[in-house]
Amino acid sequence: MKVILWHLRKSLIDLFPTKRFRLILIGLILIAAFISVSELIVAKLFTKIILDEGEIDKSKLAIFITFFFLFYGFTRVGQFAQRIYRVRIFDRAFKANETEITNGKNNWRWTQAFELTNISSMLTQISVILVFFFYFNWIFALLDLLMIVIVLEVLGRIFGKQVDIQRSFVKAQKEKIQIDNVIRVSTRIKSGEIGTLLAGFASILLLGVLFYLNYLGEINASNTVVLFFGLRMQTSNLSSISTGLMRFARAKTHGE
Repeated sequence: MKVILWHLRKSLIDLFPTKRFRLILIGLILIAAFISVSELIVAKLFTKIILDEGEIDKSKLAIFITFFFLFYGFTRVGQFAQRIYRVRIFDRAFKANETEITNGKNNWRWTQAFELTNISSMLTQISVILVFFFYFNWIFALLDLLMIVIVLEVLGRIFGKQVDIQRSFVKAQKEKIQIDNVIRVSTRIKSGEIGTLLAGFASILLLGVLFYLNYLGEINASNTVVLFFGLRMQTSNLSSISTGLMRFARAKTHGE
């Protein structure tokens, strides 16, 4: 896991040497994380409307439904604006960088920047989701934290190896040594899918724990549904981090 954080930090400093742009980028990452995790608030509101519909006063029900659609629409618009503005920040930061690079390396720099922000946003989302889990049930949250650490530790080891492999590909290219595309592509995809598979197994174990805690009455029905959505979101993020790290390794080594 330390390997992942070290490379992300180094790329942030290399790609965005100006403190102003780094702070803006970190702000965009936090906004992206909040927008995505806010879907858990939407899920909580949705389950309250559905499960308690017969017990809620009609006027309050109308307010809940209105707020639900407004908040959901706000998250969609916010996500769109964040992604568009992110591209402008990349362009301004790269133009402000006085270091001269070739067009080929510039393209890899753009790819690296996108993967950097995506991975950082998903890691932040996972952290915020974990805070939600602690709020709902600390036992489930502790087990979830253990699973996250294990998955990220394995992903870090796979990522470190992938960086070495991609650097060997770059070296072979400079020495005009031919490497089949199937080897280049399959190596990266296989590494990413191993991490995705691991995240899936972790999700299955945590789902079993969630069902068991609900059966014991430790978690009510409404919170169980919200935790389920959060767990699905977390699994999706871990899977995306796995595949994104392999693309990040490729972009980073080719842009060096």
